[in-house]
Amino acid sequence: MKRIQFTPEDLMRVRIGAPLGAMGETVLATRVLQRTDAPVYDGWRSQVRPAIPDNFGVLADIVPGVEHFVDLITPTRGGRSMSAGIEALHLASRDELRREVEATDRQRADSGRPLPAWARNLSDRDSAARRDVAVAVESFHEVAFAGRWAHVQSYLEVAAERMARTIATEGVEQLFAGLRPFARWHAPVLEVLTKTGCHDEHLDGRGLVIIPSLFAWPGPLLLKSTMDKDAPMTLVVPVLRDIADFATAWGPRATNEALTALLGRTRAAALQVIAEGCTTTELARRLGVSPATASEHASILRAAGLIESWRHRNAMRHQVTTLGIALLDGDLDSGVRSA
Repeated sequence: MKRIQFTPEDLMRVRIGAPLGAMGETVLATRVLQRTDAPVYDGWRSQVRPAIPDNFGVLADIVPGVEHFVDLITPTRGGRSMSAGIEALHLASRDELRREVEATDRQRADSGRPLPAWARNLSDRDSAARRDVAVAVESFHEVAFAGRWAHVQSYLEVAAERMARTIATEGVEQLFAGLRPFARWHAPVLEVLTKTGCHDEHLDGRGLVIIPSLFAWPGPLLLKSTMDKDAPMTLVVPVLRDIADFATAWGPRATNEALTALLGRTRAAALQVIAEGCTTTELARRLGVSPATASEHASILRAAGLIESWRHRNAMRHQVTTLGIALLDGDLDSGVRSA
């Protein structure tokens, strides 16, 4: 159990943060896949395990199911799509990753399972270790979410909005009450249920950012920056209580036949790829077509109101609209009402 100690100033500084993004949820999904508990994920694990990528071991080395893991979440926060998360990983501070690796190595040394030697090179921005981890995260993300990331992201954003409304209309203590059974509020302490010992964490006026997550399990995770000691701590909390919650978060499966009949095979595949968030170059690579052809497909989908695009540095990025998500989910009535 972790006992988070609040000052009156800390209570004024509790806020709800944006969901972790594709990188963060994929890191947490890596942990869940390797666990044997949490029956709420059994169906998901049975689908994912036969398709685990060959390079999954790279991730499992630094993000095991039951031990301390290298926090790739804090250095890459803010990237909604996987492509944005990968870019953030490549640009992550050398010092931040070095400190995180060293801290994890110390924690795991007590169990006799230190990090593999190659992981110590993660701090080098152009190292093979960082590139290998980036590729492994991206490969596992495609298998773990199976084209469902856009829906999962939407679900988590709605959950975050709901939590923010609770603070605004009912107060912080009511929000804390809603965290049961994963946490208990006994003013001025939030008791967070964890599997590791019992110790106190003092916010000391820094405040707390609370973020809902699909794959935070078996309980909330407390993350803190190794670079900025004055930054607020982050508490990642589970949104799932039972299998029905998971089914809602995962959403209905799109039928490839229906999409293909409506859009054509390649354009339907393009919409599904863009649901993950991508650039034109990445779209071309995933579809196996030229960048010019990928750009043409994106233009048609954009004109139909199914995607939106914007320029970021030297790349054109794309993401699906509400209408596009509705089409992928087979819920056109909802999409039309929202559009």
